Amino acid sequence: MYINGKFLAQPITGVQRYALHVLLTVDSLLQEGQWVTNEPLVLLAPTTHLHATAAFTRLEVREIAAGHLHLWEQWRLPRATRGDRLLNLAGSAPLFKRGQICTFHDTAVFDMPQAYNRAFTCWYRLLFTVQGRLSHRLLTVSDFSKARICHHLRVDPGKVGVVHGAADHMLAHQADYGVLPRLDVTPGRYFIAVGSANPTKNFARLVEAFAGLPQADTRLVVVGGSNSAVFNDREEKGCHDARIVRAGRLTDAELKALYIHARAFVFPSVYEGFGLPPIEAMLCGCPVLAARAASIPEICGPAAAYFDPLSLTSMRKAMARALHDDTWLDSLRAAGRERASLFSWHNAATGLLQQLASLGVVRRAA
Repeated sequence: MYINGKFLAQPITGVQRYALHVLLTVDSLLQEGQWVTNEPLVLLAPTTHLHATAAFTRLEVREIAAGHLHLWEQWRLPRATRGDRLLNLAGSAPLFKRGQICTFHDTAVFDMPQAYNRAFTCWYRLLFTVQGRLSHRLLTVSDFSKARICHHLRVDPGKVGVVHGAADHMLAHQADYGVLPRLDVTPGRYFIAVGSANPTKNFARLVEAFAGLPQADTRLVVVGGSNSAVFNDREEKGCHDARIVRAGRLTDAELKALYIHARAFVFPSVYEGFGLPPIEAMLCGCPVLAARAASIPEICGPAAAYFDPLSLTSMRKAMARALHDDTWLDSLRAAGRERASLFSWHNAATGLLQQLASLGVVRRAA
């Protein structure tokens, strides 16, 4: 079985992180002898890959000459894997190849098309529809996304497996506390929000809700970048609150430091297939305030305090309580650590291996 390594040539966002850490952990489980392959697992990487492949010891890595990544995936990859199965973990896949295993993290191009440009929406709607029929199996990251896939693609639920994401990659990093003075924020006196400029992240409403808080010494740190080739960016217009810190992209070490010292993490998103940041925050001991929307209650469970993401009053009320109710935050902090422990890359990799075992690709060691 071949594995689509296009993600190795892309900057790390949610789907690339998922693919990378699941495969690294699969490799470790094979190395430890917990699972045995019935056929070789070959990771095909573009020659332009950004991320190191030396860490893979049981997955064979082969490079395929690459120019434009989309053409690599749609032309070179199907030719290199002709007649064999292909596992795709990062959302995209060759359009017309039969018998693939495709991972669709969400169906936002159907549910929230206004968040993306027209070309992106049309392409992924076509890809999902075609591969909904041609794929041997589909994977996704939550029961919410599974239900939406079955609804939009009209596939039998038995064809779709769920392999959750995780956040314990944060444990590998030493927190870089230098980010706090650099951003001019005080421990315990700022909220943190993480995500792209995709309108589904609902940052414009978060900024407006925060602007209504009277505390002059409180900050809102917004972490994340944007991709105007994909998202229909919408800047928060009419709000120039000096208390809002736009940090841009940060390293995991810097992000960990911000999680550890934040008053609370705020996740206002109206649409998520899984949502890694709240689980990352929980793992780092940061209380989570989250939108009651899409997959978020499924993933965060009883460990988050929920608000209505379409209500400024509801969102602002949750943040206002977080500024004065230490006992409440302590309970969220404890519940969050317990909840985050359920989502590990070991569990995700085991879930993927179980899916592959059902196809006869691997088996548990005797």
